[in-house]
Amino acid sequence: MKKYHLLDHKWQKIGFAIFAISVVICMVFWEAIIFDLFPMIRVGTPIEYSPVGHGWAVVVIFLLIPVSFVFMALSQEKLEDERIVETRHQILARIVIFFIVLVFIKTIVFIFLARFLSPTSLAMCSRIISYCTGVTAFIGYYVLFFKLSLWKQNRELSDEE
Repeated sequence: MKKYHLLDHKWQKIGFAIFAISVVICMVFWEAIIFDLFPMIRVGTPIEYSPVGHGWAVVVIFLLIPVSFVFMALSQEKLEDERIVETRHQILARIVIFFIVLVFIKTIVFIFLARFLSPTSLAMCSRIISYCTGVTAFIGYYVLFFKLSLWKQNRELSDEE
């Protein structure tokens, strides 16, 4: 059986750095990114926005953030032991169940919203919900839950000592 290895720990640091850069770009160009992601807002809005950040949404949301999550998810911890490997497996199983439940809830919410919202509002809600249930979100949830689980375990181990 072929054994697959994770990336070195330095890739996790690179992933965190790319994610931090993405957050800074989102904070600086937030207005242009919102107008890029939701073009239906631009129609009839009294807000004037600067086109300086135009186009950053595609780079940040669809390239930088997914790449940073992949680097963080597929890299080793500084000290990789059996406890961490077992935690990875448990979190992966839990996140798959969480994601299935999330997609089911998304479907129910979308059916409910379709009855009460206008087509423009429904399109915007659909787009927001799709960002929360996409593949990038799945990897992000995995990284978040894995890091929180490790933090909780390390805290419990340090309290026992």
